Amino acid sequence: MMVLFDPGVEHRIMVCVTPQRSCERLIERGAARAKEVGGQFVVIYVNKRQELNRELKEHKILLELFETAKNLGGTVSILSGDKIYNTLADFAKNNKITHIVVGKSLRSAFEIQKHGEVINPLIKEVEKSGIQVEVVD
Repeated sequence: MMVLFDPGVEHRIMVCVTPQRSCERLIERGAARAKEVGGQFVVIYVNKRQELNRELKEHKILLELFETAKNLGGTVSILSGDKIYNTLADFAKNNKITHIVVGKSLRSAFEIQKHGEVINPLIKEVEKSGIQVEVVD
């Protein structure tokens, strides 16, 4: 999926969110970073195919996060893919993203082992393209 950025914009920030209210701080960080460098930002959520029927509460949180992004001047996009880090990395490369903002994982070691990790594989995948990743606590 492609997001239309202004072709003259050099700095493109991608903010990765999950359906958690705490992700609002990531959107604010991405918006601030975009403002600092005169760039644009997009908020991305990856929906794994088997998670299409999420609880209504999570949909409400995502809608609120997307509204926050729009109010701060960003755009939003929902992607679909089995491997979240691959989906994010492909989007970043295809859209010439220069900076990615992600939140530190709150998963336990057991959950990471069971479901896989996203941040480190994402960093490994995009660093080859010179994309900077900021992990926010």
